[in-house]
Amino acid sequence: MFSKQALKQYWRHTKPYFIFAIMIFFAGVVVGAASHGPVGWLDNQLQKLQEMADKADASSHPQQAMFTAILWNNIYASLMSMVMGLMAGIMPIVTLVLNGMIMGYLFGGIADEGVNVWPLIAKGILPHGVLEIPAILLACGYGVQLGITLIRGIFGSLIGRTEPWAKFKTAIRGAIPAAILIVVLLVGAAVVESTLTYWLVRG
Repeated sequence: MFSKQALKQYWRHTKPYFIFAIMIFFAGVVVGAASHGPVGWLDNQLQKLQEMADKADASSHPQQAMFTAILWNNIYASLMSMVMGLMAGIMPIVTLVLNGMIMGYLFGGIADEGVNVWPLIAKGILPHGVLEIPAILLACGYGVQLGITLIRGIFGSLIGRTEPWAKFKTAIRGAIPAAILIVVLLVGAAVVESTLTYWLVRG
């Protein structure tokens, strides 16, 4: 399962879905950034994120509280996107669109106020985003892969296709290595976000 050859095989099967996840995510960013004026449900999502940050700031150890909140929130959301992807891959696609729209809406709104968003992105997103965003994309892409290969297996069985479950079995076997990689990336992202990003944004 963890041999170099097996990992290469898992990645070969997962790569198209990872690329698909990138496309969906950035489509969400574009849609969110193109929104003009307030959008209620997106404002609610941003408010929840702000409340989480305020709660961490109010604790006796804000950076530790932020690390814990960010890590468990991201791990839960990512692994749920993988598992719930079995339901036709719908949840991971929704997760990608929602996260992309939130990011696009946030920075689009800031840009509309005449603020240069690139320094904010460089300080507030880029340091931890290089780990966090690929982890989320991989989790969602893998969730879509599980859902699509499950559907193909079901229909392949119904029409008598040879080895209809082969791709689904490969996806299932690769789920554990993928989950481990995702968690490792998210731990690293949480460390960076609660230290370097925290310092850059508040410095």
